[in-house]
This record gives sequence, C-alpha cells and structure tokens, in this order.
Amino acid sequence: MSLLPSGYLNAVVSIEVPDEGEKFRAIATGFLVGFPLQQKNKKGEQLFRIFLVTNRHVFRGKKEVWLRFNKGEGSRRYNLLLVNERSEETWSAHPNPSVDVGVVPIAVNKLQEDGVEFGWIPEELMAFRDKIKSLGITQGDEIFVLGFPMGLAGEVKKYAITRAGIIARLDDEIMETTHAFLIDCSVFPGNSGGPVMLKPAIVSIEGTTPINRAYLLGVIKGYLPYEEIAYSLQSDPPQPRVKFMENSGLALVVPLDYVRDIVSVLMPKKEPTEQEEKQMATEENKKEGVPTVTKT
Repeated sequence: MSLLPSGYLNAVVSIEVPDEGEKFRAIATGFLVGFPLQQKNKKGEQLFRIFLVTNRHVFRGKKEVWLRFNKGEGSRRYNLLLVNERSEETWSAHPNPSVDVGVVPIAVNKLQEDGVEFGWIPEELMAFRDKIKSLGITQGDEIFVLGFPMGLAGEVKKYAITRAGIIARLDDEIMETTHAFLIDCSVFPGNSGGPVMLKPAIVSIEGTTPINRAYLLGVIKGYLPYEEIAYSLQSDPPQPRVKFMENSGLALVVPLDYVRDIVSVLMPKKEPTEQEEKQMATEENKKEGVPTVTKT
C-alpha cells in the first residue's frame, strides 16, 4: 500500500521554458491547490477555486512559462502568461518580499476538455501553523518532497520524483525570522516550488496518536548551501581566493499560511457568473481527483 496518494502526484506540475529547437526544459515545480468558495452552483455542488503555487523567484522576471501535464500515453503543455498586454504581472506574491511564494488562479474547464490527468490538494488537507501544533507535527516526523530536481521531468510523460526526509527544525523562532522551517532532505534546482507532504504514520510511540493523513506542509524554497573558503598562503596574512559551495542537505520550506494570505485576497467576493462557474472545480471533482484547468 502506498503512503502517498496518487492524486498528489497528479497535482504536481512541471514548470518549463523552451530549450533548443522544439524541446522544453523543466526549471521548477508547481502544484495545484483548491480553496472552497462560500457559494454553490445551481446543482447545489460546493465550488472550489483552484490555484497554482510555486516560488516567487520562479516567476520573477519572466514573461511566460509552460505548464506540463500528463495526457494518455504522453503529455501536454499550456502556456502561462506572467505579464499581460499592459505589462502587469498576472500572478500574485506575498506583500512581504522575503516570503518566497507565487500564486496564480487557474480556471477549470480547458484541461478537462482536453482529457489531461491532474488533481488538486484541498484546503482540508493543508496543515497551517495552528494545525501543525494541534496535530503535534514536529521535528523528526517523516516527509515526502515531490518535484523535478535537476530538470528530471521525463521525456514523453511528466514524472514527478519523490524523495524522503524528516522535519529538521520547526519552531516559532525560525518561522518568524526566515518565514520558513527546515527539513533534512536533499533538494536541487528544479525542486523549487514543490510540495512537502507529511508521511502518514502507521504506528506511533505509546501515548501519542499516529497521523494517518498525508497533509500538505509547505512549499520548497531551496537548499541551504555549505560554504568553504580557500585561502592563499603566499600572502601575509593569507587572503581568501576561492569560495566552494555544497548542498548541506538541509532545505527551507515556506509554511502554507503565506499561501493562504495571498489566496484570501484573490478569492471572489461575489456570486460567480455562469461563465465563472465553468472555470471552478466542484466537490464531485475533488472526490474523483480530476479537477480542471484552463489554457491561458
């Protein structure tokens, strides 16, 4: 039995840019999340707004990227314009510039029409800081990291890579000073913007309750580098000459509270029109794990 729901893999999106010829190169990871609206459609179904989540630094300075999804025996890419004709950014970031999160609303009709395979993670499976505390999620708990390290996204189809790790540091001080927490898991360029999931526990120590759901914990920001400087001994005193940088194996993860801050501004405050309803996911979509997105 897999501890990682298959729908989570379908929620992960390869963010790509054109490469040589007609090829594309994966530069980062994104994933789809769904937040419930206060409205229902005419059939009485709960409506959800779907968003693509990644890092601010993934979108920053770019005019467009391509989103890759699986379809049948292959895959399909959709162009996402990040700047409109008025030179305005079409995506949103947190007002705090040190919070490395970028969010863009995704409409919900085109991908379903095209028959692509994808899913989204509902708000009820997101562990915000208060839920992390109430559930007792802490250092040493195991996690999964999903994404496309080093651009390894597959040739014919999109294949998200799953890596395992543990929560290394999760406390109020690091949250307040860095707007992130630490995991012990090797991540690389291409993992940026990917989801971090709690590994469901089958057993627990006496006196504690196992958490049997794969909660979404946060967004990969990047790894912490280990730096070492080489000095020239032919000068007096010795002078620094070369700086070496290595992956420390520790990575920063942005909590979902910052994603919710952005989404709260983007959520519609009025009844959706019929056209808007077509672009939203429903409760039925969530149960089936097949919500939809539009081509942009």
